[in-house]
Amino acid sequence: MKLPELKNRFMGKYMIKIVAGVLTVALLGSSLTAVAVQADQNEKAEVKTKTVEETDTEDTLSDLLSVEVNDEKIGKEENVYILADANGNVHDTIVTNHLINNTDADTIRDYSELTDIENTKGNETYTANGKELTWQADGKDIYYRGNSTQETPVTQKVTYYLDGEEIAPQELAGKSGKVTIRFDYVNNSTYTEKINGEEVNVKVPYAAVTAMVLDDRFTHVEVTNGKLESNGDNAVAIGYALPGIKESLHVEDSDFVEELDLPEYFEITADVENFELDTAMTIVVNAGTMVSMKEGDTSSLDTMINDLVDATGKLKDGSADLADGLDTLQSSLADYASGMSELYSKSGDLAGGVNTLNASAASLNKGIQSLDKALNAPMGKEEQEAAKNAAAASVAKEFEEGKTQEVAAQIYSALRYAKTEDGSVTDGALYTSLYDGAYSANAAEAVYNEVVRQVLLSAAGQPADSAITADQAAAGIQASFAKGAQAGDQTSAAMYAVSSGMTSAQLAELLYAKSGAKDTLFAKTQSTIKAQLAAGRSNEQIQAAVEQSMNTLATQLAGACQEVASQAAQTAVISGAESAKQTIASQIEAIQESGYSLVTGAGALSKGTQTLADQIPTLTEGITALNDATTQIVDGVDQLTDGSHELADGMVEFDEEGISKIVNSYNGDIKPLTDRLQAMLDAGKEYQNFSGVAEGVNSSVKFIYKLDSVKCVEEE
Repeated sequence: MKLPELKNRFMGKYMIKIVAGVLTVALLGSSLTAVAVQADQNEKAEVKTKTVEETDTEDTLSDLLSVEVNDEKIGKEENVYILADANGNVHDTIVTNHLINNTDADTIRDYSELTDIENTKGNETYTANGKELTWQADGKDIYYRGNSTQETPVTQKVTYYLDGEEIAPQELAGKSGKVTIRFDYVNNSTYTEKINGEEVNVKVPYAAVTAMVLDDRFTHVEVTNGKLESNGDNAVAIGYALPGIKESLHVEDSDFVEELDLPEYFEITADVENFELDTAMTIVVNAGTMVSMKEGDTSSLDTMINDLVDATGKLKDGSADLADGLDTLQSSLADYASGMSELYSKSGDLAGGVNTLNASAASLNKGIQSLDKALNAPMGKEEQEAAKNAAAASVAKEFEEGKTQEVAAQIYSALRYAKTEDGSVTDGALYTSLYDGAYSANAAEAVYNEVVRQVLLSAAGQPADSAITADQAAAGIQASFAKGAQAGDQTSAAMYAVSSGMTSAQLAELLYAKSGAKDTLFAKTQSTIKAQLAAGRSNEQIQAAVEQSMNTLATQLAGACQEVASQAAQTAVISGAESAKQTIASQIEAIQESGYSLVTGAGALSKGTQTLADQIPTLTEGITALNDATTQIVDGVDQLTDGSHELADGMVEFDEEGISKIVNSYNGDIKPLTDRLQAMLDAGKEYQNFSGVAEGVNSSVKFIYKLDSVKCVEEE
């Protein structure tokens, strides 16, 4: 069959529309293949069509069937026209080739297994070396055709049914009823590819699209694996199939969603009156030239799956750690909230305590300032008299409570006995003189000296049996007068001035005289001794009288000692008070390491407590606000803790029910599927032509099938 005859078969506007629809669905079919396999894409291919009139030139059909493929630079475009009877049995295979002169070369190398090769557009010739052709292109593209007897990679079988019974197309012509036409496609290609080191057989991923024009004889048309398009007065039934893809991918239709499958046949059913069919056309394209997976996609997906597993593990561990941490926070926050609540409940006590402290600090400061002022002021006459009276009353009370008898006993012992050089005790000189009835000047002097010592001991505040001498006691008393004089006590100053330079006996006489005595200590001692000597008695009477006399003398001297002690105490209390005031004043005014003395510190304390008291309302408000906020925080942390546990549980469930299943599904189903898909697409890239192509030249090929018409014999 010549090319003009082939062209005539395809002429007419209705046929142009059919082919355009076929091309559209062909590309749609290839895109559906990608969607079915990859499950997340909706590829769209561009279709280049050109509306032509019946008088178009020879390249009309070639231009009309031109489909853009992948971005590889094509050197040869091939269209294979398969003319078959109404059952799909092939009786002619015509191939047209377009050699694209991308470099404007003078010659173009080609390889072809066709017979009856002829240039269809130009006068360029070729030379053949077996199946290798060299075209004399002179910078132009070459268009040629030829015939082939080899089987196409996809074959189709057409079966007709009338009212459910299979029928030959010639017998169906002119009959009426429910007609079914089924197109079955068989993918005859087989390529061996390696998947994970294992050789597997896959098919080239062909997409077959069939179209037929249905006139008004056909009603109630139903299409399986296709759709029905209106074409003016007629309808165009378009079906698609993806033969061999399920076999290559090892999948079934049930592996996909209901709306998506990988059909291998196309079928229409309609009510027909006087059945006739002008023709049916099928285009088969290599979807591998339109759909591609970049190298490394599978390994990248493996990496993504591994990253997903690692990330999920980290999320699961992190959510568990978060839940544990929030449990700890919740527990600690409960203790904090309890303490905060107690602080809030005690804030009123705090305010009362601070106010009390402030008032007490003010009173303390006022008292210390008054004390400091009093300590630095000299004692007035009334204060001195009061102190003296108190001292005299204290001494009087002491003597009333037994001190007189104690002092008298001590004086008696000192007058009655004496110690020898060897330390033994013997009768004293006074006792001996009285007992012998003779007055001894030495004895009287010894008695007098002891009396002086006892008076001075009493005035100095020392016990009667003290071992210190009269001179030592006198020195202590004079020092006390001097100290009192320095403190501003007038009595002490006068006593110090009078007693200065006195002997111990003179000082004792002075003190004795100030006690209100009418004679001297010496006269008192001498008169007592003489009175005892004047009494004449027997020895026993003498002894008793001597003892009585000595006791009387001791009692009298004890009374004198009380007066002297009272006078000394009055002097000492003034001196001691002034000295104590100065000592205390110096102590409370002394600067400590803190930089404050007791006096200045009390003032600072009072000022600080006042500042603290002023801030208490703000502090109380802050505690109230903090307590309220703590309650809200506790509630929030409780909710956050509950949420963290839900998150942790959810992450475990997400891992077990989601990620693990995804990974298992990927490793079990998806990864093998993507590996087979890649192998299938690789096979599609390898199959680039039908009749042959020169080495190193990229080629594209399309197959166009046309069925003979089915008509009544009378009309043929």
